[in-house]
Amino acid sequence: MDQKELLASAAAGMSVGIPRNLDDLSIENLLAYKAALQSEIDRVEQTLVARDGVRKGAEALFRT
Repeated sequence: MDQKELLASAAAGMSVGIPRNLDDLSIENLLAYKAALQSEIDRVEQTLVARDGVRKGAEALFRT
């Protein structure tokens, strides 16, 4: 399964929210859920890096 298929599988027919009850998920669904969470973590980290760069730029501008 590629990344898109894993994400689609995680989203299809699964309840939304964190934390999620993992007891009834198959191994395949657990792997898909993990991939979806990791993808979201990566997206959040990229946003944090971008915002930190903007903040540092603003701080530098106002220090001078």
